[in-house]
Amino acid sequence: MASLSESIEQEVKRRACETMMDYLKSYQGQVEEARHGTHVFYHASAKNVPHWQGELGKAHEPISGNLRQMMDATADGLLYEISREIAQIRRKIEERQ
Repeated sequence: MASLSESIEQEVKRRACETMMDYLKSYQGQVEEARHGTHVFYHASAKNVPHWQGELGKAHEPISGNLRQMMDATADGLLYEISREIAQIRRKIEERQ
């Protein structure tokens, strides 16, 4: 009876890990989608910016560039950490088998 109980407990833990990986993969997809959205915005914005003049035109480029770098760095960091966490969970599952 103890081995059946242990087997059920292992299966519950495995499924919990798989569910966590699914959530993380979904989050990973959302980060990629957000990154794509920002790239679309910047592409569309780039078509209008050359027509801006004066202070606004001069101020836009450094601010826009800094913002884009921060957003890309944030997305890269999130994607790295999510991938790392998924790999750790996958290793846990493999160790239990």
